[in-house]
Amino acid sequence: MVILGTSGLVAAYVVVALLLLALNLNSRWSWPVKAVAIVVVSALYVVTYYSFPPLLGWPTDQKPPKRFNLIAVYVQEPDKATGKVGEILLWAADMAQGPRGAEPRAYRMPFSPELHQKVEEAGNKIRKGLPQLGELREDKVGANATRASSAGGEQKKVDTQARAAESVAGGQSSAIIDFYDLPDPLFPEK
Repeated sequence: MVILGTSGLVAAYVVVALLLLALNLNSRWSWPVKAVAIVVVSALYVVTYYSFPPLLGWPTDQKPPKRFNLIAVYVQEPDKATGKVGEILLWAADMAQGPRGAEPRAYRMPFSPELHQKVEEAGNKIRKGLPQLGELREDKVGANATRASSAGGEQKKVDTQARAAESVAGGQSSAIIDFYDLPDPLFPEK
């Protein structure tokens, strides 16, 4: 099987475009049919360009599964010098198919100090041999916030659960991720 690199893929697309051009110049098809062929092939170039990254194993921007087995983490903190925003990458397997049932997938999460702290703690436990279970919960923004009075009598919004929240869906809801030690499987007595 032949596997092409980036330059090979670009060359393959150029060859296909040249073949389409040659067919359009030398065929007796009507010009509307030729125009549709050009538009379809151009659209397929764009679709293919955006379809390759997930196939190559690059992280997805989709939300992780509701319950997942955390396999590994990688944290890229924000860099003020270059202006790069930070991100947290979670390599996780969906627990809906059992602890070992699903293939792992890389998920990209926006950086937040709270999530960074949770991910670091979970990563340390993984390195010590304690498997971690991640749980994604969705709450409405402000649903877990209550009013509390301070010593000066001021009213403040306080997050009663002190959870890490990342904005998703335009700030309409927040995704909260908690990590727990994965319980040992129960084996039958011999």
